[in-house]
Amino acid sequence: MPVILSPEEYPSHSTYDLLRAAARLQVGMDHRLLRVILDRGEAVFPDLLRLLKEDREDDRVDLDDDLLAIARQLRTPASLPFLLEYASTYGFEFQDELTLAFVELGAAAVEPLLELHKQSNGAPDVAFTLAALGVRDPRILEVLLRGFAADPYEGAMQLGIYGDPAAKPVLEEALAKAEDDATRRAIAGALEDLASEKPSEPPEAYDIWDEYPEEEDPYFDELSDGELVEFLNSPVAAYRAGAVRTLGAGELNREQAARILELAKNDPDVEVRANCWEALAKRIDDEELDAEILAAMHSRLDDGSAPPVERAGIATALAARGEEGRLYYTIRELAAIPEARAQAIKAMSASGDSRFIDLIPPYLNDPDPKVREQAVLAVGWFGIVSQLSKVEQLFKDERVRNAALYAYCLAAPGPVSPARARSLFRRIENLAGGLSGDEAGVVGQGLDDRLRMDGYEPVFEVRFSEWGEEEYSEDEEEDSQEPPAAPAAKVGRNDPCPCGSGKKYKKCCGK
Repeated sequence: MPVILSPEEYPSHSTYDLLRAAARLQVGMDHRLLRVILDRGEAVFPDLLRLLKEDREDDRVDLDDDLLAIARQLRTPASLPFLLEYASTYGFEFQDELTLAFVELGAAAVEPLLELHKQSNGAPDVAFTLAALGVRDPRILEVLLRGFAADPYEGAMQLGIYGDPAAKPVLEEALAKAEDDATRRAIAGALEDLASEKPSEPPEAYDIWDEYPEEEDPYFDELSDGELVEFLNSPVAAYRAGAVRTLGAGELNREQAARILELAKNDPDVEVRANCWEALAKRIDDEELDAEILAAMHSRLDDGSAPPVERAGIATALAARGEEGRLYYTIRELAAIPEARAQAIKAMSASGDSRFIDLIPPYLNDPDPKVREQAVLAVGWFGIVSQLSKVEQLFKDERVRNAALYAYCLAAPGPVSPARARSLFRRIENLAGGLSGDEAGVVGQGLDDRLRMDGYEPVFEVRFSEWGEEEYSEDEEEDSQEPPAAPAAKVGRNDPCPCGSGKKYKKCCGK
């Protein structure tokens, strides 16, 4: 199967191939993909079962929960072989979604679950699911009564859920003999449930569309360079742009740079062309090709007929390359054009030219969230301390919150030592009203970047896993850190990188 799949091509590929691509993060698990799969109805289950049984160690993400969601949405007895295999795969320990998948099938699930109960040697979760079905069957009652005899506490709750009055004499007798308070309360609660005689309500119909985005791009950051290069041929402009941005974040080899230059000159989409020019900001080892790239940038930037968005992409690349001259005035002109404004502000940050500092604050209130995002990042890169109160206000703006968190780390006044970085983390957390796992990762990265700028080693990069929760406790903080060495000479954001690359620090090791 080819790596590149556009949504228009989904119908021509098997469910198995589509889900394998999703597991490799080459397509997004979104409404477009799910609609194609679900429209196939019961025909998808052989592929779901095949995927569940396979050894998929090379998958980048585990799709088992997504497979279960698809089975639930179809809500058909044809899903039962898949659901039973799912239960077996996970050692007969049911997550809530699996229990609901059986419950939503009602009477059709009775026979399979009874057989599963035997195979699992009476697994409690299987018995619980039988109780939750709401189907009167003497075999279910027998299973639950046996479970009650073995474990009165757990069994009482299951009998209460099942709601069959036939269990009342057994429960009353057990209540009279029960010795511990917890068991007595469980049995009494079950008897109250039986006495209420409330009819069980059918479960609310599962709606998969609330769980997934309407559109989701491939996860380009997780793809190999080879996969990214293939995506440059995608018929979807957003996919080409995403692949270009990801390639451009690293070091380009000659072949990659030549291909991106070709797209920069010829791609039909202006956003793709702008991203291509920006991706060519870093110089490459091939001097002849690099000179060709630079000449092409200047030629296109000087072309008055070129779209402003594309010219702003070129301006960003040239600014990152250290170009000066008339570039300052060109960036100012582009910032006055609404569709190019966000990219032009990005070019301001890339330039490090202090003449832009006074131009940035008004854009923090721009109605376009892309402009606000670039403006708040510029506050961080330029260290505009006077705008930190506005940055704090933007913590409440969900569209730019992450950018504001990162910018605050960079613009916080004064030098930032490892010890102060930890206290600053807590300060930002309080100012932001708490941080999610992803947001904690953003702040950790921002503070690590700030530490590098101030001449210290990072302290957070080994503390976060996949932008997840912190992996250390408050008690471990001080003891786990070696006393910091004396800081090296401070490296400014716009100083030459000490690694000798010839690039500005913020565009190299401080990126």
